[in-house]
Amino acid sequence: MTDGAPVRITGSKVSAINQSSTSYDLQSDSFSHKQDTAQTVHQKNNNILYGKPIARRILNECQNECAEFVNKYQCRPRLVTVLVGGNESSKLYVRNKQRIAEHVGIDFQVINQLMHTTPSQLINTIQSLNNDDSVDGIILQLPLPLHLIDKTEQFIDIIRADKDVDAHTSSNGYLYRQSPPPLVTIPVVAAVREMLLEIGEPLQGKDVVVIGRSKYVGTPLALMLSQSSTTAKNSLVSGATVTICHRHTHLSNLTWYCKNADVIVSAVGRPKLITQRMVKKDAIVIDVGISKSWTDKAVAQNKQFVGDVDFHDVQRVARWITPVPGGVGQVTIACLISNLLRLARHRRQ
Repeated sequence: MTDGAPVRITGSKVSAINQSSTSYDLQSDSFSHKQDTAQTVHQKNNNILYGKPIARRILNECQNECAEFVNKYQCRPRLVTVLVGGNESSKLYVRNKQRIAEHVGIDFQVINQLMHTTPSQLINTIQSLNNDDSVDGIILQLPLPLHLIDKTEQFIDIIRADKDVDAHTSSNGYLYRQSPPPLVTIPVVAAVREMLLEIGEPLQGKDVVVIGRSKYVGTPLALMLSQSSTTAKNSLVSGATVTICHRHTHLSNLTWYCKNADVIVSAVGRPKLITQRMVKKDAIVIDVGISKSWTDKAVAQNKQFVGDVDFHDVQRVARWITPVPGGVGQVTIACLISNLLRLARHRRQ
């Protein structure tokens, strides 16, 4: 990719999956019989696509799989998260993961390491988890503190691939260029896929803008949306014409690309980057970014966690829009739990 201009990837499309079952309720921490599709949610909430009903469906499947796992192997799948320092967004995310994992039936542990943890100390922690046969999945919560951030890929690659629930290691990388693909997909990429499937609109012939080109979100997401696929499900969310915008994309160019896009996916963690004037009428807007706002209004209303999209502004023109919090994040956690169960079963086969 060049630094001066967005990157365009060409390709095909999307349809939806509507499923119902006994479901996990993300608010009440319980399971219930419900049917929620994008269309029913649309009727109840205008054009807001909440992650809750999608996550509920996935977590219901996970609960059943976990019960089968416990019955067969006489132990619970175990997931360990390594959290270094006190990043507020990371702590929120870890708390949500722990709450949901434990209700599904997974043994979840958090290893808190001090902000000034040394590289060797972090490496030793990861290696000890690699060597622990009772651990089925390892998460190194990102971002790392500044003194470690340059070594992020080195730390991630120490994680055993068969315990890498985030699918971040090099052996799990380039998921969409491998055949057959790895066992697990990066959870946030899988979450965006599930939300687009739920909407049920074909992407073939549509223009998609992905804002952000990170190795673990933007780039694999663009590859997923632009690739060709031989599987029935993945073919529904592949083959679009994708443009990647990034920090070197001039704001006026970013506005132009977004204004002409049928689908916008933003994943940069920059509050209110996307405004109404940048979005054409009836576009689909998926907000993956999350950051903390310290404005007086945000603090007073206890709405400090915000996305990349100026939600209420863009909602007036978008056909579908995801909220933050309450959108992609909930589905991401559900996809991560699904990854853990897949890896846990695979390790014992």
